[in-house]
This record gives sequence, structure tokens and C-alpha cells, in this order.
Amino acid sequence: MRRTWSLIILLSLLVIDTGCSTSSGPRLTGAIRYFNIRAEVAPRHLIVQVGDEIRWQNLNAHAVQLRMLEETNPKLIACDKGFSKFGVLQDSVIIAPQQSVSLCFSKPTTIRFNVWLEADNPQGAMTPTGSVRIEPSTSKRSS
Repeated sequence: MRRTWSLIILLSLLVIDTGCSTSSGPRLTGAIRYFNIRAEVAPRHLIVQVGDEIRWQNLNAHAVQLRMLEETNPKLIACDKGFSKFGVLQDSVIIAPQQSVSLCFSKPTTIRFNVWLEADNPQGAMTPTGSVRIEPSTSKRSS
């Protein structure tokens, strides 16, 4: 019995930690596009397709804070990792060192964001504003 519970807990942790958790709705493309956070964010701007996973990776040895500049409409989100708290989508998240958060979008939109390099100091160093433009999928799907 103990072994069964251990296996269930291990599998649950693996599912939780592997990228975006999916919700019902549009298909995800499986493509992962990265923002790498160090002293700056690289790249600063991305163009992706609906269903791509957008992942912000904190490559620093300290936590950072990522904040969306526009209110994120939950109806546009196809998946998220690290942005939901108690089932509510957050527009500001702390990314621990060597960790990541991610979003997938179900419809075309543009989002802008900033990263504070000191998670607990909102008046500290901040990166230039970055953006993601989510465009309609170019792949043809059979109906």
C-alpha cells in the first residue's frame, strides 16, 4: 500500500512539473518558445502561434518577479504553469531561481510584460518591457 501511494505521489509531481497544464479548448501545438531572464530578458519580443507554450525561464541565482502589463483575460488562456493561485489567474508571479512559468493562448492577442530583477523590491532594477504577439495558427487542421 505504501509503495502504491508513493508511486501516485511521484506521478502527480511529474505531471505538475512538465510545462503547461492543459484545459479543454483549442489544441496546443507542442511548440515551446522561451524568454530567458538574466540581467535582461532575451529575446525582448516574440511572435508565436495560438497554442504555443510561452515559457519565462529565470536563469538567475535569485528570484525575480514577472508582471503582465495588461489584464490577462482568462478566456484567452489555453494552459498555464505558475500563473494560477487557488484557481485564479494572476498577472504577477514570482519565478524562483532556475525555475520557469508558462502560458498558452487560445486566441490571437498581444501581451506586454516587465521583469523586476529583485522579486521583493518593486522599486529595484527592472528589465525593458517585453512583448509576445500571438498570431493565428498557420497549420491546417482537418474538420
